[in-house]
This record gives sequence, C-alpha cells and structure tokens, in this order.
Amino acid sequence: MKPALLYLLTLFSFGIAGMAGTTSQNLIVYGPVPGLAPSDHYSVRLRPAGIDAPWQSTFVFKTACKDFGRFNPKNLGKLDTEGYCPSLSGWSHSYVNFETAGPVEMEITKVDGGPIRKATVHPVRHGKNIYIKDGKAYLTLDQPCLVAVDINGDMCDQDTTRTRDGGWYTGPPLHGLSIFANPIFTNKPQLEDPSVYAVKPGQQPPTNGNWKTLYFLPGVHDIGLAYPLQANKNYYIPGDALVYGSLLKEQGGHDIRIFGCGTISGDRLPHPERILKLHYKQSYPYSPITIRSPFNSEVEGVTLANPAYWSCVLGISPQYFDATRPARVHWVKVLGWRYNSDGFTTQANSVIEDCFLRTEDDTIYPAGLGIRRLVIWHDANGSAFLLTSLAQQNSRPLVVEDCDVIFARQSQYRFSGGSRIFNMRGEGKGEGGRNVIFRNIRVEDPRPTQQAFLIQMATEKPYVWPKPVSRGPGDLVGVVFQNIEIAAPSILGEPNILYGGPDCKIRDLTFDNVTIGGKKLTSLSDFITNKYVENIYFK
Repeated sequence: MKPALLYLLTLFSFGIAGMAGTTSQNLIVYGPVPGLAPSDHYSVRLRPAGIDAPWQSTFVFKTACKDFGRFNPKNLGKLDTEGYCPSLSGWSHSYVNFETAGPVEMEITKVDGGPIRKATVHPVRHGKNIYIKDGKAYLTLDQPCLVAVDINGDMCDQDTTRTRDGGWYTGPPLHGLSIFANPIFTNKPQLEDPSVYAVKPGQQPPTNGNWKTLYFLPGVHDIGLAYPLQANKNYYIPGDALVYGSLLKEQGGHDIRIFGCGTISGDRLPHPERILKLHYKQSYPYSPITIRSPFNSEVEGVTLANPAYWSCVLGISPQYFDATRPARVHWVKVLGWRYNSDGFTTQANSVIEDCFLRTEDDTIYPAGLGIRRLVIWHDANGSAFLLTSLAQQNSRPLVVEDCDVIFARQSQYRFSGGSRIFNMRGEGKGEGGRNVIFRNIRVEDPRPTQQAFLIQMATEKPYVWPKPVSRGPGDLVGVVFQNIEIAAPSILGEPNILYGGPDCKIRDLTFDNVTIGGKKLTSLSDFITNKYVENIYFK
C-alpha cells in the first residue's frame, strides 16, 4: 500500500509542447476503493489527450435499481418495490470520476468481453471525438464536463419504459455509463494539517471538535442516518471513498462545504414514505444532504447515488433571502432509482450549475439566483423543470439556461402529477413567473415519452389522474421560453397543453424560437388550451 498521504490518489503532471494556449495539463485519477467491488459492466482507462502517455486504470463505481426480476406490467400494483421504480428492476448506472485541467482520452471496455459496436455521447455536443476499435470505445473530452455514453444503442435505438404503441419495454435491464470529468477542485485539505481530521473506514466520524475539515480516507464508510453537520466546517470525500448514510443540518447551516469526487450512497437507507410510512416532513433526514439556512455554504463534486429521498435540500424560507450570502451547488451528480429521489428542491438562495441528474422524480423546482448547465435524464418518473415554485421568486430575476435533457422517458400515461419537460401540476398558490427566463434548453432525446409542455394551473380531462387538482389563487405570468430546441415530439402523440383556472390564469407567456422536431411553435394552435389562457406571444 502506498503511504497514507497518497491513499491511492495519483496525480500526474504532464508538460505539453505545441498545444495552443496550453503549457501543462493536470489529471487526477482515482484507483480502487478498498472494500468495494468495481462495476461488473464497464472498465475505463484514461490518459491525457495529444501526448504518448501511458493508460491509467480508474475505478468504475456502480449504482443499481433493486432487482425484482424481469419487469412484467401485469405485476404493477401487486409487487412491493420498496419505493423503487418497478419498470427499472435490475437496471444500473456505472460511473467514473476524475479531475482534469485539459483534454482527456479514455478507453471503454465491456467487462463481460462483449463487443461495443456503437457508442454515442450525451450531451451530443461533447461527443465529436468518439470511435470504435476492436470492440472498445475511445472518447476524447476537450474540457471538464459531465456526460453519459450510450453503449450499443440501449437508449437511443429503442423505446424504454413505455413504447410508442402504449405498451411497455420488457427487455433485459439496461446498464448506463457516465464519464464525470470534473475540474480540479481547489483548497483540498492536506492530511498533515492539524486542522484536518482523518476518518478511517469503519470509524464513526466525530460530530464536533477543534478540527476544521473532516477527511474521509479511501474506502467504505457508514455514517448512518442524519449525521449532524456543523456550521463553519468542511467535509471532504475524495474519489476513492464511498460514504453510506445522510448528512443533516436542521438550522443555522452557514459556511459549510461538502466537496470532493467521492460518493454518498443511500443504499443502506429505506425509503421513508414507502417502507417506514413517514410523513414527508419526517422524511428529510433520509435525504443525502439537507442544510437549512445554507448561507455561504457549498456542495461541490460529490455523487449522490441511490438517494432514499430528495437528493440535495438547501432550504431557506423566502423571507430570509440574502443574495449577498448565496449557497452554491456545482459539479454534483445525482443517480436515483426511487420515487421521491428528486434532484434539487426550491433552493431560493442558491446558484446551481454544472450538475448531472438521472432522477426518477422531478429534477429541479426552479428558483434562486441562477440555474445553468444541467444535464438531465429521466427513465420512469419526474419532470425536468417543475414550475410550481415560481411564486416563491417574488418577481426576482431568474435565468435557467444552457441545460440539456438527454433522455425524457416515463412510465405514466396521461398522468397529471409530473413527467414532462416543463410542468405545472396544479399545486401551490400565488402569482409567479415575472422576470423568469428559460433559454438555450436542448432536449435531445429522439424518443421522449410525453409532451414537452404540460402547464396546468387546474387539471382537465384526460389529464386528471390520480385526481383533479387546482392551484390556489395567483396567475402564471410573464415567463419567457427562449431558444428551446426539442428534438422530437411525444412517441405517444401527446399534445402540448396550457390549462389555466378561473383564479389562476396563464397569461403573457412568450415562446421565442421554440422548436419541436424541427417545427417552430408559432401560435396557440400548437397547444391545447382553455379559456383561462391569455396573451401568449410567439417570436
């Protein structure tokens, strides 16, 4: 074993001559995680691009949906899935995390020895440099980014979960792969620093003390349910560490930093509602990260695998908004398999950027100081952008921009509660939408299950299941949708919907250069509407 300071963390520094504007490149590759088996589906090797450097093996993590056997739609409602999406039984997602300051080349191999015949990168703009050779895939990423690699057309070449005839996908479980090329994180703790407390695998970390930073050493840790975070403390999880459990700060969560390329896993936590029958207000401790009043706090880089409940909750009451002390969430990855494993809640005092979210519930409730560069993937449940939160903006400006929805698959059909790109599902109250812009959003899925827009202030037939609902008084007003490119319409032929209510109208929305399947939206004839929709503009 290497000396303790290194803990299998290898730093390579390479000099490069002749690259425009670049004189050096740093690549941090993480090796095996002691006590944890690597993915049984994929192996990955890395090296700096453009130079003749040796390949370096990196540890491939795997998270998986609970396996209830091959999916049979006849068993829906009869099988206790413990909160897992039944149509995803046995599916998995393998992933690697590394840090880089320049272009990186990688080699992807199937562990079972089967050939890779086709590989596509999503978002597609990052996949210009990929090819197949001798049954392996070779990919170059020019800069830090978070991508999925679809192997042998698993997602791109077939309908998954629901099929275009209204039936179900009943094929073998699908096994996804992501490459998480992070920037090199700054201000990492040093083990020789007396303010750093090193937590060994199997050791319960202290909850307080004269340390500034907890450093989870390489290996497998279990902190249990609701490990109590402390204000003015840092928590570092490197890329060769996995931490089971959840982190919680009930109040006063200022100046907390949770960071690193490691994983926080919910595998050992039950679903609080589906198994323990807890009320949602009792369920937050089961979220991987919950910080109340998170002023000047930061969550950076970590992977949240199989959350038992909402993935990252950085909550404040709207009356305590303070833009001078924002929270920040960036380079975070969410890989969920269960209902209620939403990505980000209404984070009214946060900036959220450069995150990857494969969730089986809603991705994000838009609010806060800015949302940008998200990569979004749904398989069975959940909406990309849930608009119910917009009233909490109190007309403060919000731009949601440069996001990619790479897969938008759903199990529901004519379900009012969610499962669209832009969704208002008849809940909440209060006017919202002024000064809110969604722009430069790309939905690149060639096989989306549902329509892109299901904006219902009050539900109408046939979109009333599981029950009719209506939002409280307050209009949706003034939202701008600008440069929205949606690759294809619903495979089920579902129309786009704008439904207002008598006390909650939809008015003064703008659709500026919004296209679906290459066709630009030009009038209300592109939607189904009711009489409570007014003054909709198209550019």
